[in-house]
Amino acid sequence: MNEQNYEQEISLGKVIYRLLRDWRKIFVVALVVSIFVGAGNYVLKKIKISDPKYVKTVEENYARELTAFYARGETLQREITNLEETRTERETYNASSILMKINPYREFNASLQLYVATDYQIVPELTYQNIDLSNRILRSYITYMLNGDMYQYILNHLSQPIELRYLKEILSISADYDNRMVTLSVRREDAQSCEEILTYALEGILTKQPEIIAAIGEHELNSVNQSVYEAVNLELDTWQKNNLQYVSELSIKLQEKAEEYMDWEGTPEPKKDFTAEAVIKNSIKKMIISFIIGGILATIFIAFAYIMSDKLQDANELKERFGLRVIAQIPRVHKKRVWVGLDRLFAHMGGLMFKENDVGALTKVASQSVCAELMVRGSESCVQGMKNDPKIKLVFTGNVSKEESEEFLSGMSWGEGYSVQCVSNVLRDPAAIPTVTNADYIILVEKQEKSTYSEIGRELEAFKAWKKEVLGVIVIGVDAIP
Repeated sequence: MNEQNYEQEISLGKVIYRLLRDWRKIFVVALVVSIFVGAGNYVLKKIKISDPKYVKTVEENYARELTAFYARGETLQREITNLEETRTERETYNASSILMKINPYREFNASLQLYVATDYQIVPELTYQNIDLSNRILRSYITYMLNGDMYQYILNHLSQPIELRYLKEILSISADYDNRMVTLSVRREDAQSCEEILTYALEGILTKQPEIIAAIGEHELNSVNQSVYEAVNLELDTWQKNNLQYVSELSIKLQEKAEEYMDWEGTPEPKKDFTAEAVIKNSIKKMIISFIIGGILATIFIAFAYIMSDKLQDANELKERFGLRVIAQIPRVHKKRVWVGLDRLFAHMGGLMFKENDVGALTKVASQSVCAELMVRGSESCVQGMKNDPKIKLVFTGNVSKEESEEFLSGMSWGEGYSVQCVSNVLRDPAAIPTVTNADYIILVEKQEKSTYSEIGRELEAFKAWKKEVLGVIVIGVDAIP
């Protein structure tokens, strides 16, 4: 016996087979749990909906949920519409804006300064000085430039038409009232376009000059520091890239909102859960969920119990654990069951070798196997028995009831040279000990999922102490193919 050095290995295949074999138990547990949960949910719901206050509260909540549900859809639609309009406007702007067409590494700039000159002089000997109209005149010109008249004059004379908003982006006006000067700056893709805009801007201003002279006073408008140059504008490069990136971000946001809206469309609107139909549907839903959960819990419990159990699960482990020879394995015969085809399929998947209808043959094979072993050992008891010679005393004992052992022995055939007895477990029945001590050989009879490894070990220790030889073990009630 080598149980002290034995380390049990957990076979995943055996655990899976055990779960498949007990599918009925798992199904029954899951069904009981689902019925209990479903019925309980139905009863509780029916009790609640019989309360008018509860129904009123639930109706108010349902109205709020329904309003919030459709408000969510409307909000998503507005967001999608706004994003589409914004993206379209930005794409149109990027396609038409002059600033987007300028090469930031070859930006052409042109500027023009206008100086307002009057004949105003300060007379030191006079206490009262004349009013200096220079700032008034300058403000009048700037007002003309900014109120749109100058821009419109330019637009009316340009060789290639552009929109007002794009013209305002490239033409800037800055005033220096202290020095009575105003600066016009323009930037475009080429020098010729810059000069064209400045030329028409100056024409428009000069066209306005007689009106200002008549309204305010005599003055001269002098053009100074007119120039055209080429420059590198890294800020413009960054600005252009940000504009393009913004369009891409709008497209991504639009796609995300469209997906959210599709998810919303696929989401069923809130339903009243206080109607009889809703209560039934909710109870069925909970039954399905609890059936799955109950099945999982039952599966876990069976697997855990199998792994932690000390009961005999596999006859082959007796050889590995105790060094016992397995003389025979006698299948357990089940009554007729429904869905036996599943049991047969799972038995084949588990690699079972025996069939339930082989019980009679396997029982006889067990007895003949014992006789053959004794003959190999040099015994001629089968022949001697016919000559009235002493018989070989065989005792069958184990962790099974005496009735089960006798029923098992009734199907075995023995020669006249054998004295076969069946006794109860020597660890529980003192009357069985004398029979065992007087026997020549001991044959253990153990039952799958009833006998335990610890009790088998104790039995073997007792037999060793009594110096009784154990021929082997016969395991009854083993799994077999239906």
